[in-house]
Amino acid sequence: INLTSSISFWVVHRMSFDYIAPALSEGSLMCILWIIAGLFNGAFLNSAVDGHYNPTDDRAGPKAAGMLGLHTFINTASMRVILALVTAVVEHRQVGAVPGEDLVPLEIAFGLALMSLWRLLHSSYTVR
Repeated sequence: INLTSSISFWVVHRMSFDYIAPALSEGSLMCILWIIAGLFNGAFLNSAVDGHYNPTDDRAGPKAAGMLGLHTFINTASMRVILALVTAVVEHRQVGAVPGEDLVPLEIAFGLALMSLWRLLHSSYTVR
């Protein structure tokens, strides 16, 4: 929610308070989609620290956890884009015509880097 609200307030709408509510709504939707993707990928399991590999496996560790975070975010972004397309088709309008949908490209760009990096760093400092 913080990422979406910050993008809306500081970058897209240049400190306009009129767009705070749509940004919070969009951020909440991204959180729900992130949880769904995380459940699908097993990102909330203890084994996610090693990317679902055995800790003694050479493939385990921060890199595997970072890739798991990347896959989770790709699933989240894909679900968000599909939801935007389906909503636009149902409402017979263009994608991005509703406040909040204009934030999707920036959410994907910034979120991709931040979420994967966070998962990698979290895995580096987690005690196994």
